[in-house]
Amino acid sequence: MTYSSNTSSRSTFILALWSLLFTKCFTLEYLVRHYEAPISSLSYIWALSITMAGVATVVYANIQAEVRTKLLKHPDFLVVLALALLIVILVFKSLLAEGEVSHSLALAATGLSIIQLLMHGKDLKPRAIGISISWFVAALAILNTAQPQAFFVFAMSICIISFLPRLTQLVSLRRSKLNSQAS
Repeated sequence: MTYSSNTSSRSTFILALWSLLFTKCFTLEYLVRHYEAPISSLSYIWALSITMAGVATVVYANIQAEVRTKLLKHPDFLVVLALALLIVILVFKSLLAEGEVSHSLALAATGLSIIQLLMHGKDLKPRAIGISISWFVAALAILNTAQPQAFFVFAMSICIISFLPRLTQLVSLRRSKLNSQAS
């Protein structure tokens, strides 16, 4: 039970940090475009952040073989992987686009909504449905937002839908661990 709890806590921590990283990157992308800063955001924001976070994740996570096997055996693994790659392409497309980016980001948010449903499959819980609906509402909000504000709406969606719930979960896990140690 301890292993499962540690793995869940570790995964939650990593997902929270990645959510925070993407919130930062999309917010900075918005600021660069809004204020027309003369920097290459792909180099100075995205490449540096994702490279460093990727290395840190590999070092910190050190995913065990049974967890990796369980993930690979998920019935919708290939569909989720294909959707994740599509989301990466859509986000990359929006970063390269000089014109309207809200369509690409709205499609990426819709993809996140679908992934949430696929990951839970038949064990769909109200929380997963709520997150999926939240991403769909975010997609509609992004679609109705002009560039570069679409980046900011996407950043806030990541923060509200992904980061804050995981931060709350981590704080709750930490409190329950401290309470059990005090008892």
